Amino acid sequence: MAVPAPVLTGAALAGLVGLLLLVWREGTLHMVGVWRSSPAYIHGFAVPFVSLGLIWDGWRRGERLAAWPPALLGLGAAAGIYMAGAWADIQLAQHLAVAGGIISLVALTMGRTFAVRHRFALLFLLCAVPIGEELVPLLQDITASAIIGTLHVLGIPAIRQGWLIRTEPGDFLVEEACAGLRFLVAMVVSGILLAHLLLRTRWKQFLLVGLCVVAPILANIVRAVTVVLMGVWSGMDVATGFDHLVYGWGLFAAVFALIFLLALWQSEKGAPARPTPPFAAETPSRPALWITAALILLVSGSVI
Repeated sequence: MAVPAPVLTGAALAGLVGLLLLVWREGTLHMVGVWRSSPAYIHGFAVPFVSLGLIWDGWRRGERLAAWPPALLGLGAAAGIYMAGAWADIQLAQHLAVAGGIISLVALTMGRTFAVRHRFALLFLLCAVPIGEELVPLLQDITASAIIGTLHVLGIPAIRQGWLIRTEPGDFLVEEACAGLRFLVAMVVSGILLAHLLLRTRWKQFLLVGLCVVAPILANIVRAVTVVLMGVWSGMDVATGFDHLVYGWGLFAAVFALIFLLALWQSEKGAPARPTPPFAAETPSRPALWITAALILLVSGSVI
């Protein structure tokens, strides 16, 4: 009994993705470890399931699958990036290569038409890559500058020493956890998803994502400045312990709720937009392409 082409294609895709995760396990395990250890990137566990859900929701009855050989170039590029990242000990490059390799394998086995129609779901996999740690010192500088500037405007004596703010009642340190990266990453990922699900106009989508970049930074400044002022005015009796964490969570939750309501208010009919290129002509399975992809992965793993 012949195996249906979609089942065979799906099995080939699953096998190739499994091989990729096995051969590139060092980068994959490191990325998963970052998801587990850093609250800023815990959303990485959910991203693949969101992508699968978006593909399931956008699936069209009778969709035909056809292999797309040019996707081998994307897989080769991902393999090159992964090897370069391994040699140079740059984990971010390995993480990006894993996501890019999976996207290339989907396009290779399922076809160009499928990849174009579900391009957002596939590209959304890049949101699982833990990126942004490099921004922490910059965010700490921005927060510390806002605090010392506000204190000087209000006439409160204060001295800044790096990320340490010295006042008469006590000292305040803008630590990494106070930089606001966790909320910034969560807001940007959520904004990207909301822009796709609720909006169709391109400029509105970019505006919403831009707002999700600016709003958490401003909210974190307000939080930090308020905490310092409350500490100074209360003689370090208020907002210096767990209470300032609760205040921060409440403020960030309120900001997220406002942006979510704004996105709902601006939601457009017909979103999410799903491109409908002509169906690809059904073609026989292409085992030669699958074997080539497997060889690329095996070679990349053997030369690291």
